[in-house]
Amino acid sequence: MEVYLLASKEELDPLIDSLYPGRNIFYIIDSKVKLFHPEVGDAMSSFPMFAGERAKSIVGVMDIQNQLINLEERSPVVVAIGGGTVLDICGFALATFAKKLKVVFVPTTFSAQLEGFFKDESYVNFDRVKDVMKVRFHPDELITVTDFFKTQKFEERKSAFIHAIALGLSHSKRFFNATLKILNSNLFGNAEMVKYLLFENLRMRANIAPGMVGEESAKALMTASKLEMPYLTALQYGVLIESFISNKLGFLSQESFESVYQAVSLCGSGHFDLSGAVETLSYSEEPLTAHLPVKIGSMMEYKIFPGFLSEMIYSAHSQGYL
Repeated sequence: MEVYLLASKEELDPLIDSLYPGRNIFYIIDSKVKLFHPEVGDAMSSFPMFAGERAKSIVGVMDIQNQLINLEERSPVVVAIGGGTVLDICGFALATFAKKLKVVFVPTTFSAQLEGFFKDESYVNFDRVKDVMKVRFHPDELITVTDFFKTQKFEERKSAFIHAIALGLSHSKRFFNATLKILNSNLFGNAEMVKYLLFENLRMRANIAPGMVGEESAKALMTASKLEMPYLTALQYGVLIESFISNKLGFLSQESFESVYQAVSLCGSGHFDLSGAVETLSYSEEPLTAHLPVKIGSMMEYKIFPGFLSEMIYSAHSQGYL
């Protein structure tokens, strides 16, 4: 997979034309992106998609495949432009499509830009269970355009930094500290700082093993809430909960945990009434393979049963961390 980092959305079409000269392009575009950036994509050859966890389903996959089947052009280059859920649906649809097509991913939310899609997997939800179905897939090109983050709300951009905090906590103390410094200085609206963060984030994700602190707990909480909990809120809880558990088990020092708590707090104030989700979670029996930090920049896999996870959530809440 080739990765490109562009400063302006005006650079997007010329780059795609240079990568695939003379080829017909079929755009799949997040409907919100089309609303804020009407000039992006070809209006005559595009399919607007509604985003969101509820849309990340087999029905969404079939909608895309139906569009591809009915195209006059049988071998278009597919350019998917949108947030993480749109790209997951597109990846799943194209991986299970009868014909292999060239695919370009253009993540438009800051959260999706920081995800990177280096796991070589695409996920969809089923029966309100988070990411229960997956296929092997990666796009031919990933194009990140820093212009797109400017139309996101201030709090949404700040909240998306939880991806960078989780990545740094899991794999690089230097990156964790750099992200914390940007958050502390309120420079996350500065285009140069964002480009630096994206470049370092993408470079790291391309060269490390998959898996990050917080992801498994976030997935469990989203499933327990029947996908009502927003993903970024769930990931914030997940990072904090798994760090709290690691501290209580003696793997992570209190000083390091306080640094994690400070970083998560700076990422925003995503809140959700956990009571119903935690009660549902406590009845589950399947253990989670969580990634617990043993120090900032290093993690370990650890089996956690949902009942124990529920106890730790109540404990963290009683101590004022949630």
